Amino acid sequence: MCKRTIIAQKQGVSVTQCINCRTVNIWKTGMLMRFSFDQFTEFAKITDKIDFDSYLEYAPDGSEVVILSTPCNDICLMFTRQELANFSNVINEAIYMQSIYKLVHE
Repeated sequence: MCKRTIIAQKQGVSVTQCINCRTVNIWKTGMLMRFSFDQFTEFAKITDKIDFDSYLEYAPDGSEVVILSTPCNDICLMFTRQELANFSNVINEAIYMQSIYKLVHE
């Protein structure tokens, strides 16, 4: 049975991990994404590299957004500048905390 541990949480985004299942979950309003530890590391690298201005698009309502692909090509995430900064900060914090837990548990 999973025992999820919160490894990062900020402004509506939470990241949990289960050591037994070796999975990471990203929880955001209306969305749950599940990754293996390796997949999460790769997703974090991609998220960290996104420069909002380089990937700027316009949503149908005219707002500036960036679109982030997921491992499932038919599902993408859309972020405003502030949402992307928050999301990226939470993911980076989770990577850091994951490395701490790894030192303790392995």
